[in-house]
Formats: sequence, C-alpha cells, structure tokens
Amino acid sequence: MRGFHSYLYIFYSFVFLLYTIHVFWNNSALYMLIGILGIFMVLISFPRADRVFRVLGLLLGTVGAFFFFSSDTQLVDIPKYVAGNVGILFLLSMLPWMNSVVKAGRYNKLLQSLLGSNDGGLGALYMRSEATMVSLAAFLNLSSATISQDLLREKLKHVQTSVKNRFILMATLRGYSLALLWSPLEVLLATAIFITGANYLAVLPWMLLIAALGLFLDSMFGRFIFKKYDVDLQTKRAVSTGKGKLKTFIPALVLFLGTVVFLANVVQLDFLFAVTVAIFPFALIWAALIGRRKSFIKIGWPAWKRGTNHLSNFIVLLLSLSFLTGALNASPYLRYLQDPLIALEGSPVLIMLFIQVAFLIMTLLGVHPIATMGIFGGVGGLLIESFSAVTLTVLLATSAIATVPSAPYGLIVTITSVALRMNPYQIVLRNLPYSIALGLIGIGIALLTMLIY
Repeated sequence: MRGFHSYLYIFYSFVFLLYTIHVFWNNSALYMLIGILGIFMVLISFPRADRVFRVLGLLLGTVGAFFFFSSDTQLVDIPKYVAGNVGILFLLSMLPWMNSVVKAGRYNKLLQSLLGSNDGGLGALYMRSEATMVSLAAFLNLSSATISQDLLREKLKHVQTSVKNRFILMATLRGYSLALLWSPLEVLLATAIFITGANYLAVLPWMLLIAALGLFLDSMFGRFIFKKYDVDLQTKRAVSTGKGKLKTFIPALVLFLGTVVFLANVVQLDFLFAVTVAIFPFALIWAALIGRRKSFIKIGWPAWKRGTNHLSNFIVLLLSLSFLTGALNASPYLRYLQDPLIALEGSPVLIMLFIQVAFLIMTLLGVHPIATMGIFGGVGGLLIESFSAVTLTVLLATSAIATVPSAPYGLIVTITSVALRMNPYQIVLRNLPYSIALGLIGIGIALLTMLIY
C-alpha cells in the first residue's frame, strides 16, 4: 500500500486533467465521471487523513446525507455534488511549483536581508518584521513564516523567552494573514471569488486597503507594546545578495498578477482556474530567466509529487463539503439556514457581524474556514440578494483570513507552536483580539464598497 500511495499523484492528475477538459467542454457526462472519481479519491484518502479531518469529513458527509435524503434528488446526482470542489484541489496541488521556484531562486536571502538590515529597538523591529511578511508572504507563503521565525529566534536569542515568543507569534502570524488578504495564491480568497463570481481586479484594491489598514494599526500597536524593551538585538550586516534579488522578485510578482488578470478578464477564465493554470508555466519561465531552471525542476518535481500524494486532508474536507453544499441547495431544510439571514434582511451590519462571528466560532472549534466558507456558499444566492459580488467577497475573504492567526488546529499556528514550544491555545489567545479587529476592519471596508457597488 505504501508503494501504491506514492503513485497517487498519477490518479489525481488524471482527475485534474478531466476537470481541465470540462472547463473548456462543458459536458454533463464528463462532470459525472469527475464526481465518480472524486468519490474514489475520498475513499482512498480517508484512512490517510488526520483524525480531525476524518471527523470533520464524517460530520459533513452525514449532514449532507441527511439533506440529500430529505430532497427529491436521486442517487445518480451524488457524483455531481461531489465534483464541485475539484477545482480547489487542483489549485492546492499546483502550489508546490510556486514554492519551488522561490527555493530554487534562493529568495530566502531576500527575506533575511530585509529582516536583518537595521538594528533599531524591538518596536522598530516589529514594524519592519510585519511589513516584510506582508510584502513577501503572499508568494513565499509558509516558507516566509518559517524562515522569519528562525531568523527572529536567532536575532532575539538574548531577549526574555516570554517577550521573544510573544514578539514572534504576533509579528509573523499577523503579517502572514495580512499577506493572504490579497494574494491570488490564497485558497480562501480564491474560494470566496469562486462562490461570488466577483472580478479579482475589482476586489484587489479593497483587499489591499484592508491589508494596509491592518498593517498600520497593528504595527503601531506592536511598536507601542515592544518599544519599552531595551535590548541588544545582535544585528548582523545585511546580506547584499538578498537585496539584489528584490530587483527580480518584485517584477516577477507584478507579472504574475498581470498574467492572472489577463486570463480571468481577457481570456474569460474562471479566476480559480486562471490562477491554477498560470502557476507552472509562469514558475518555469521565471526559473529559466534567472538561470535556475534545472534547480527548479530538481526541487519542484519531487515537491509536487509529494504535495499531490498528501492532499488527503483537503480531499476529505473539500469533497465532503462539496457534497454537503450540493445536497443542502436541493433540500427543503435550506430555508432553516436562510431564516436567520432573512430575519436580518435590511440590516447589513448585523448580517456581516453574524458571518464574522460564525467564522470565528467555527475556527475555534477546529473547523477549517474553507468548510465555513462552503456553508455560506450554500446560501450564496440569498447573500447575493443583500450584497454585491465585490462586497460579499471582501466580507467572506476577510472574515475567513482574519481567523488564520487564531486557528488552534491551523497549519501556521501548529508550525509556530512547535517552533516556539508553546501550547497552540496560548498563541490563539494572543492573536484573538487581532482576529476580531481585522474582521471588523473588513466589515467597515465591505460597508464602504456598498456605496459604490
């Protein structure tokens, strides 16, 4: 079985190929086949998934089955319900290629240079650390968090442990979440756009505004909190080669954004699919232009196979969620979920607060925000009646991403808890006020968009 599991990427890639064909050739029989293969993906992945995802998958599947049998649909409809989130899995499988070109280009030196280029006090370092994360984490992704945490642990090795840990978990996790707000590679943002059908280019300025406001307010708060600690930061001279990489990194990111916008707006591809199909060719060309093509393939091929082979958690979560969402939309019980939103009709602020609180509570209970996003996607038609696509995207994406630093079972919190040897709930408690504040900023900007859209 171990040998079989090492070749799952072939099977999964075949399913993603069929999905790609379906994007250009909308055929119901092909979509049904994708759903049938999706069911096999769940059966294969379930024993390999982490316990929390197995429990969540069973819960979503059970509730979905209840909704399914309460409707007038037939068993033959199950595959088309399961197929709904295959596109998100396709995106997740392609992300290792972007991470690989980052590693091949040795852009970790850029992060090291920007973090270690100044020896001000802790307050100034907090502002610089968070700003660096916001600037680069959108494309360096988790690698930016792990690299910066390692660098900051070394830089603050003479600082009291409690102060050092608080500094690192605040600067890196909060900066990381602010970067996700506008990154086209962020699955939560892509999922929100997938649900609402909004134009990424129309959403981007508002998400950048939220990120800028969040960065300004939190960096000011961090500067105020940490400026009282007068410590020797043991700063080393900046790495000059790191700064040199900035000259290729920034144009590459701008070109990638331009490519995605072109595919979504000119070629008229779905945003999620546009990001997915742009990743590999763009990363390959980028690697070739910086003279790292061989390193890119050497690093990327095994990373892609490994990442695709280990999609088990997301397969169980996303495909069971897809089944739940499809069954819910066909069920008469949908109105019971719609009733609270209907009761709040005419009170957009209350609806927004309801959505934010729902994301936060579900996250604290261990439910992945993608699952919560999918549940709201099930009543997306009703929400679209109250909000424009842009407003709803801003609201859903910000409410979901705001919970990232406060998700006790989230990957970034888990990595940080291991690195700092802290209980995940200690990290959650430190970042919970930030998550609430960022969600409120998102609500404020969403209300502002209602004046325009």
